[in-house]
Amino acid sequence: MSQQAAPVKKIQILGINMNTQPQLSEDTDQLFRAIGRVVVQFQLLELWVAEALSSKLSMTSETDRHLISAAMSYRQKVDLLFELYARHGQPSSSFNQVIAKKALVTAEEFRNRIVHSLWSVKGEPRQWVRTKANLRGRDGFVLRASPAQTTLLEEAASAMTRVRAWEEGNESALNEAIRLLSSQETDA
Repeated sequence: MSQQAAPVKKIQILGINMNTQPQLSEDTDQLFRAIGRVVVQFQLLELWVAEALSSKLSMTSETDRHLISAAMSYRQKVDLLFELYARHGQPSSSFNQVIAKKALVTAEEFRNRIVHSLWSVKGEPRQWVRTKANLRGRDGFVLRASPAQTTLLEEAASAMTRVRAWEEGNESALNEAIRLLSSQETDA
């Protein structure tokens, strides 16, 4: 005797009824745009890393950066690029490898926190909330929830734009981006 699962009609935790077309409020539209901007800014950053790596490897084909992206994770690309900088020269004399690499890694960590969070409508009054579960810490399972803050997500997307200029060696801009992206662990 086989049992079939009933189709999902309502996801209780999200506060969204799947049977009706939800009327998206201005807050919802702004939040979705801000999350999307974070994701796209990170994609551009990852493409920029692949472009720098293909240039450092003297790979000149237009598809080389896509080949690199397909073959390696973001962290592997960053690690290889910075190993090549250490062995074969940096982009400029004002370039600080430690700060630049930290900015690139922090951007990925922030993007991961945003993408792997649950965004849902909760409470009274109804509001968007970011919920993040963590099972790996020394405290065991931790569940954090905080109101979604669109302005912080917009600031983070702008910080990722500054990180994309890591090769220019602007330490103050990179340090500010690192500070902003790191400080939003539970805020965004």
